[in-house]
Amino acid sequence: MTFSSIVRKNLIYNFNKYISFYFVNSLIIAMLYMYGSLIFNSSIVNGIGKSSLYDTVILSLIATIVFSIIFITYTNISFLKNRGKEFGIYLTLGMTTKDLTKLIFIENLGIMIVALMTGISGGVLFSRLFYMGLNKALGVTTILYEINHESILLSIGIFTLIYVFNFLFNIIFIRKVSIMEVIKSHKKKEIGKARMFIGTISLVILIMSTYCLPNALFGEIFKEQPYMIWVFIILIIICPYVIIGSFISMVKYAFSKFPRLYNNNIMTLSNLSHRFLAYKNVIYILSLLVAGAMFFVGASYSIHATTREEINNDNPYDIMFVESSEYNRVKKEEISNIINENNGGIDRYNVLEYLEVPTFIDNGEALSIGSFRQPVISEKNYNEHMTTNVDVKPKGAIYLMVSNERMVFECPTSILINIDEEQREEIRDITLQNNFMISKEDFKAIIGESTSLYLDKSRIRVEEGIRFTNYRGTVGYFSGRAFVLDNEDYEVLEGSLGEGSLKKLHLINVRNGDKAFEALIHYLRDTNGLDDSYWNEGNLWGRTPNNERGIDESYRPVYKEELLKLQLNNNGMVLFTMIFIGLLFVIASGVVLYYKVLSDVDDEKERLTSLTRIGVSEKEIKSMIYKELGVVFFIPINIGGGMGLYFLYVIFSNSGILELYMKKAFIIFMWGLMFQILFYIINRKKYLKEVM
Repeated sequence: MTFSSIVRKNLIYNFNKYISFYFVNSLIIAMLYMYGSLIFNSSIVNGIGKSSLYDTVILSLIATIVFSIIFITYTNISFLKNRGKEFGIYLTLGMTTKDLTKLIFIENLGIMIVALMTGISGGVLFSRLFYMGLNKALGVTTILYEINHESILLSIGIFTLIYVFNFLFNIIFIRKVSIMEVIKSHKKKEIGKARMFIGTISLVILIMSTYCLPNALFGEIFKEQPYMIWVFIILIIICPYVIIGSFISMVKYAFSKFPRLYNNNIMTLSNLSHRFLAYKNVIYILSLLVAGAMFFVGASYSIHATTREEINNDNPYDIMFVESSEYNRVKKEEISNIINENNGGIDRYNVLEYLEVPTFIDNGEALSIGSFRQPVISEKNYNEHMTTNVDVKPKGAIYLMVSNERMVFECPTSILINIDEEQREEIRDITLQNNFMISKEDFKAIIGESTSLYLDKSRIRVEEGIRFTNYRGTVGYFSGRAFVLDNEDYEVLEGSLGEGSLKKLHLINVRNGDKAFEALIHYLRDTNGLDDSYWNEGNLWGRTPNNERGIDESYRPVYKEELLKLQLNNNGMVLFTMIFIGLLFVIASGVVLYYKVLSDVDDEKERLTSLTRIGVSEKEIKSMIYKELGVVFFIPINIGGGMGLYFLYVIFSNSGILELYMKKAFIIFMWGLMFQILFYIINRKKYLKEVM
């Protein structure tokens, strides 16, 4: 028998095994092509600097590449180990490790070439659907479908590097093992001793860590030991590994308290005791894969589905713009007329006056810069704006925050002061050289006799969730947080500050605002003497260059519906990307289960034959197999899904719409569970066919 005939017969005999390995490689190539095509897509390349799409695509491709390396390496190792008996026979018949390496090289090269051809073909074929789904998720931006040779070369290059790496690993693997080790490698089990006491202790530690993590994260405990946050995260990730190894022992102990239930499931429990010890690593890896899929897909879907609520939280007013001594100097009546003339109906229109005051934080022995643009409102203006009757004591303040977060915010002792630009630059130079701090002596020497107001933190009351303005931070102004001062304190500061420090927030709630907003843009642009190259595009975060044009752009009016479209566009790209990455995690978990469960088919046949000889019926054997496979398939989805939901709960706990976030995330978990049920039914049928 020639070497080529051995290769041909081996390919025919192991065809089913090759198909699964080929499918994994082909899928990865298709994914690399589709994401690679986005990098070179002209619609995205032309938008660099205008949106976050390009950055998101780059991160997605990197994540896909890392996943591809890990996943293909794992499947390659599993594919190699599951053929241990076959390799052992070849070695005993006289084949050398050199011949075996040549055999593996030819096999892998063939799979690589076919996978590249079908993967790229499949990527090109399904890219149109890929782009349709992406544009559906984006909603606003349209990315045109393009086929480019750069993405093909990128896919081939990345996959070739992965192939070379895996082939080198195969050579090392074959050369390092003896004949007996290779023959027995497919039967090796990760057998260990289940320690129920350690498992119980791990369960207690896990429960304590899950309770402590959110409290530590939000400064409610271990405030002075921030490293404890990472300690709790690591414990939450590690403890399930120990618990999984002791899980069946715990279940057997619980069942033993109910003799009838225990006796009806004694064979299943006994076999699972061994299976869980052998599968401990696999079940733990699967749990982490599911947790990753649940976290990424759940987070992106929850954020996307709650975009409007999130925008509404930060923007209680439909339209907002800032009036200063240089920009947007208009009267309320003029703006009202513009809106009414363009079919807009005004429900509310407030103009809130405030001062921009340089603020420093007193850290005890030294000071640090708080903000050079800290908004300060008088109690009179605040009460008129909010129709309240707040009374602020002299030398005291209320610190208002639009956001409403769980994390406790304590406003530090602050100094509000009038300093000119020269003094600011001098302070900046000193703080940059001294870890952003300035001594009180240097500070006093610079400010001289400048007017200031000292606010001790004990006299500052923090109020969160106060919807007095929209949240916005730009190079020209900041809104969303402000001090409310006693009228006399406010007047002292106002009298010492220049005209440029006095600004007004125009806050408007309108009906049918799209056309009215466009008219407002044109009117204010003309008022400011700006040409048509300005204010053409909205900005989600208010980021503009810190130069003269950037300041001009920062005073563009803000429109809630425009922000909503921009946020949906941004969240849509993230959602679409995360769904694909989550899908990769799900496929990975399926492949891991496929290789691990089906690799035990020969051993399972022997066990079932023994059971048949002692009188166990086919119906009882099927029932036992269903239970065993059910536990192996559904333990990871429950542990991993639970971990993913928990970490989502932690990161969303600081939000004011936690319950809504978690409802959306739970929908993803239910979809994952349904997918796992379907996967279980398909594999159960295949497994029964193999073993019976």
